[in-house]
Amino acid sequence: MNGLPVEPTSIRIGVMDSRRLEVVATLPARHLGVGERLWRAFKRMAVVSFVGLLCANMMILVLPVPHLHLCSLPLAIILGPLVGYLTWRDSALMGKSEIACPRCSEELVVPDQLPGWPARFNCEHCGIMVELKLAR
Repeated sequence: MNGLPVEPTSIRIGVMDSRRLEVVATLPARHLGVGERLWRAFKRMAVVSFVGLLCANMMILVLPVPHLHLCSLPLAIILGPLVGYLTWRDSALMGKSEIACPRCSEELVVPDQLPGWPARFNCEHCGIMVELKLAR
């Protein structure tokens, strides 16, 4: 994970929206501090807002339809902070590792830099949503 400190973390592996028992495993995770979370959120907010505003302003030049411009401009202004807030909520980044799928028991590869808690990704074999939560 880019040479940054990774610590073993106890994680519950389960299926999203299921009553099945969850398996507890130790996987590598990098816990983010408040400053790093804010910096990541600010960067994503700035990129999404810039690209959204650029596209909204380019649309007025390419398609001089005021309704498109009037709808896309507020959307770009709202979407940037929303993406920033969703990025700020991520308090850890999962390291690349292998686990068994809770449903089909096939080997799964946890994607590198997967944000959590809870971290979610699909099984490549059965398509179920696998959910990783912090074990307490």
